[in-house]
Amino acid sequence: MAGELDIRVTDEKGKPVWTRLEVRGPGDKMFQARGAIVDKTAGKRPGGVPWYLGSFVVSGECKVEVPSGRYAVIAEHGPEYLRAEVNVDVSEGPKLVSIRLKPWIRMRERGWWSGDMHVHRPPEDAAALAQAEDLNVTVLTTMWNKRDLWAGKPLPDSVIQVSPNHLVTLRNAEDERGGGAWMLNSLSERLANLAVDGRWYPPGIAFVREARAQKKAGGVLPWFDCEKPIWWEVPVMMALEPPDSFGVLHNHFNQYGIHDSEAWGRPRDQNKYPDKAGFVEYVVGLYYRYLNLGFRLPPSAGSASGVLPGPVGYSRVYARLPGALSREAWYQALRDGQVFVTNGPMLFFTAKQQGSKLKATVEIEAREPIDRVELIANGKVVQVERVAGEIRKFRREFVIDVANHSWVAARCFVRNQWTIRMAHSAPVYLPGNYDARADAQYFIGWLDELIAQTGKDPKQFATDSERDEVLALYRKARDFYQQKVK
Repeated sequence: MAGELDIRVTDEKGKPVWTRLEVRGPGDKMFQARGAIVDKTAGKRPGGVPWYLGSFVVSGECKVEVPSGRYAVIAEHGPEYLRAEVNVDVSEGPKLVSIRLKPWIRMRERGWWSGDMHVHRPPEDAAALAQAEDLNVTVLTTMWNKRDLWAGKPLPDSVIQVSPNHLVTLRNAEDERGGGAWMLNSLSERLANLAVDGRWYPPGIAFVREARAQKKAGGVLPWFDCEKPIWWEVPVMMALEPPDSFGVLHNHFNQYGIHDSEAWGRPRDQNKYPDKAGFVEYVVGLYYRYLNLGFRLPPSAGSASGVLPGPVGYSRVYARLPGALSREAWYQALRDGQVFVTNGPMLFFTAKQQGSKLKATVEIEAREPIDRVELIANGKVVQVERVAGEIRKFRREFVIDVANHSWVAARCFVRNQWTIRMAHSAPVYLPGNYDARADAQYFIGWLDELIAQTGKDPKQFATDSERDEVLALYRKARDFYQQKVK
C-alpha cells in the first residue's frame, strides 16, 4: 500500500464518537480499517452494494491503508446527524482526515426515542452499533428458529443499558418460515421447540400464543410485531391473533436501494403496482386495509441489519415518552400509538376534531429536500402538498370531513437518488363510518389462494393431520373476513 488515511471523527462537542464510515476509492472500490466492526451479510443481496457492505464502524478514529489516488470519506451517526463527506488525495505516507459531525435535529430533546425492532447483528457488537447510529432501543433477535445464540445456556439479562440514552434488548425471537415472520420480543422464557423442521407446521400462531402466555396481567411485554404485511399468513394472524404492531417500514427499504420483491410472500399485481414505488404502495396499502377493517395497529419499523444490507436503525420507529427512556415505557408508548416510522424525515402529526371537521397539523423536518406531504384517510390520499426546491422544513394545517372516515394519518417523502425515503405517522382514529367490505373481500380472495395451494406439495406436511390442522386455521380466518363482508 502506498498511503494511509488517518481518520478522526468527533461529535458537535469535539469528543471522539462512534461512527459508521465509508471509504470509497477509484472506481467506487471500498476500503475498510483493520479490526473495525463490519456487517458480514452473506453475498451481494439487492440494494446497498457495494457502498453499505463496504462500510465499517469505529470509535472516533482509525487508519485505513490505501493505494495512491482520490478518496471520498463519508461519516454518519444516524439520521439525526448530518452526513459528512470529505474528498482527499492520497500519495505516499499518511493523510489526516478530520470530520466533525453535527446534529440537525435532537429528537430525544423533544421527547421522541428511536428503536429498530429487527436486528440480526452479533450481541458483542450491539452496544457499539447502537451508539454509532445513535439508536435508542436496539431489539436484537437472538433466537431465530434453529439459530439460538443461547443454546445450552441460560437466557441472559433482558436489557443491556449501554448509556442513559441507549439500550439493547436480548430476549427476542423470530419465527420465520413459510407463512411469514413473527417477531416475539422481550420474552421472559425461551419458547419451546422454536427450532422446528417444518416450513408450515406447526403454524406460527402456536409460538405467538406461547409468547403471549408469558404476559402478566396489565403488562405490555412480551410484544408481538408483524414483521411485514406481504407474508401469506398475515391475514390469518390478523384474524386470529392480531399483532401489537405492524411492520410498515421493513428490511426491503435499504440505504441505497429498494428490494422490491415479495420474496416467498404473496406477489403483488405488477401492473397495478409497478417498480419500486409500486412496491411501497402495495406494502402500505395492505396496512391501510387492516386499519379500514377496524384493527388498531401502531406502525413499526426494522432493518434486519445483518441479513439485509442496511445499517442498524436505518428503518426506525420513534415513540414519544413522557419521561426517561426505559424498555417498558418505550413499548407502552408504542401501544398507545405515540409513534411514527421513518427512514429519513421526521414527521410530527396532530389532529383535533372540531364538530364535523378534523383539523390536522403536519410538520416535517428533513436533512434532504422534501418532495411531497400527503394526508391519508381510509387508505386514500385526500390531500397532497408538493414541495418544490430545496425546502427541508414544512408545516401545514389540513381540514377534512370526519363523517365518512374511521382513521386518518400523514406520510411524507423526500427526494433521494438511490432509494425511497419516507415517514409515516400512526393513525388517528375517527368516529365516522367507513364501508370496508371491499377490504374484507380482498382478504377472502387472498385466503382462497392460500387454501387452494396448501397441501399441493406432498412435502409441505409430514402427515394429513398436520395439513388439516393448518387448513382449519385458514378457514377460520376466512370466516372472520366473511363476517366483515356481511
